[in-house]
This record gives sequence, structure tokens and C-alpha cells, in this order.
Amino acid sequence: MNMTTLELGEDVDEGLAALRVHDAAPERAARIRARCVAALAAGRLRSEARRSRNLGWRDWLEPAFAFGLSALFLAEAVARSIAVYR
Repeated sequence: MNMTTLELGEDVDEGLAALRVHDAAPERAARIRARCVAALAAGRLRSEARRSRNLGWRDWLEPAFAFGLSALFLAEAVARSIAVYR
């Protein structure tokens, strides 16, 4: 791919001035903002409800599994490093 900089005689400001501006109407921007805020609030409520539920064994299983794998990895690393120094 051949990328070049501006050609001689071209001015960046002139090029940017030729572009049309596409701004949303303030009313439309307010409606979109309101919908986004409502969606974020609903998502926050769902996540809080999910956190408040008691999942029981799922709450401790994943951390316990990760801890067990980490402990096995560290034990093997220590065993191999001891074997190297013997």
C-alpha cells in the first residue's frame, strides 16, 4: 500500500473546510442520550440483582479451582527448580 502525505499546494484547512458537517439535532441528541441513560440504568439494576442472588456453590467453585491450579503450577515450578540445583 502506498500512502503519501499531502501533495504540494494542498492545504489541510481548505480540505477540511470542504467537508460537510453532519450534526444531529439537539432534540434527537437528547432523546438518544435519554435512551442510553435508561439502558445503562437497566443494566445496572440487572447486575445488582444478579449480585444479590445467592448462587451457592458457584460463588466459591471458580476461585477454588483457580487457586488449586495455581498451587499445582507453583508446586511443579518449585520441584523443577530444586531438581535443577541438585
